[in-house]
Amino acid sequence: MPLFTDAARQFRQMDRFSCGNTGFHRLDARIKIGAFLVFQICVLSWPPQEITGLLPFFLFPVCVIRMAGLPLGYLLKRTLWLLPVAVMIGLFNPLVDRTPAGEWFGIPVTQGIISFISIILRCMLTILGAFTLLASTGFAPLCRGLRQLGAPRILITLLAFLYRYAFILMDEFQNMLMAFRSRRGGSGSVPLSTWGAMTGQLLLRTFGRAERIYQAVLCRGGEDPEFVSAPGVITMRGVAGGILFCALVILFRCFNVTMLAGQCARSLLS
Repeated sequence: MPLFTDAARQFRQMDRFSCGNTGFHRLDARIKIGAFLVFQICVLSWPPQEITGLLPFFLFPVCVIRMAGLPLGYLLKRTLWLLPVAVMIGLFNPLVDRTPAGEWFGIPVTQGIISFISIILRCMLTILGAFTLLASTGFAPLCRGLRQLGAPRILITLLAFLYRYAFILMDEFQNMLMAFRSRRGGSGSVPLSTWGAMTGQLLLRTFGRAERIYQAVLCRGGEDPEFVSAPGVITMRGVAGGILFCALVILFRCFNVTMLAGQCARSLLS
């Protein structure tokens, strides 16, 4: 449960970041979703043993974070918190693939080590890009943009309700935990024997509160679960920016910018 409450707290923080008034915040969600998909496809389409070609892609989320006025340190910290997932995915690559691939600073390197590092870089780029998109757009505009792009209505509805009622579950859990500790006269941990009863009560309380919220919504005339708000407007300036972003990402995918820069520097120094 502490992990769940922390995750919900971070989503709330992302929503606060999405209330900015920069030009990137005002950009239509459909353009940002399309650019994000192109970015992810280009990152994931590199060969498994590629490392140098992935490094320049970090420029794109960092530049977007700076343009949107988002806290770079905060997003990087949240990205590093999820890094153990990438480590677990590629943990056995160095043990399985021991094909020699050369030396780095006198240390022998295998294909498994290179693929392991490549997996970590891909996961970091994917997570950082997703956090940047969420922090600069917000969950509600993202759902609306996905729906306008043709995503299934049932999927958007499930995402919307899951996002909404996750916070209700978190609030009810915190209230129950505070009441439990108040009756015990301290802040100790909850005994294992009590967790079963607390979980059942938590689900019942959450369901009851969600039902009251739904009835209140109906009394006010009903509400579309896709987050009712004015649709975004696609401007020519936004389209041009999205096309430029996609063109640069595709260019970085077609050419290994790191290798080209190294060759240019070597030719200038020789």
